[in-house]
Amino acid sequence: MSIEGRIAVDVSFADKAASGGVDSLKKLTLTDTTSYTSGKVALVTGTCGTASVNVAIAPSVYQDSAGNLVSFSSISRIAFSANPLSKCFPTGEDELIVSSNNRVSVTDIQNAVVFEVARVGTAGTASYTLVLYGT
Repeated sequence: MSIEGRIAVDVSFADKAASGGVDSLKKLTLTDTTSYTSGKVALVTGTCGTASVNVAIAPSVYQDSAGNLVSFSSISRIAFSANPLSKCFPTGEDELIVSSNNRVSVTDIQNAVVFEVARVGTAGTASYTLVLYGT
């Protein structure tokens, strides 16, 4: 598998105020971009209800662009998106990742071998997407 990609987070706000004929502008920024040219990546999509759905890291589940099975020895970063409000809990980790309105949450992980995904709140289903990056 040959990959080229990036995970980027970019937060930027401008806060402008005027007082006594003087304009004041404050800018708030938080950015992180990490590029990847090696490793493995998999995209996992599905639906879940309020009961957790297990997403296992298994070579028989994920395929690369050539159709070959992708077998992870470890996952180091995940991106999670869901609608409506849902949570992703990597087992063996302390992190709880949440997403709503298809907004993307990104976190680093170390030891997860299964991800539990569940809708938060009322009954019904939610759709989710996980991007798994590792080796």
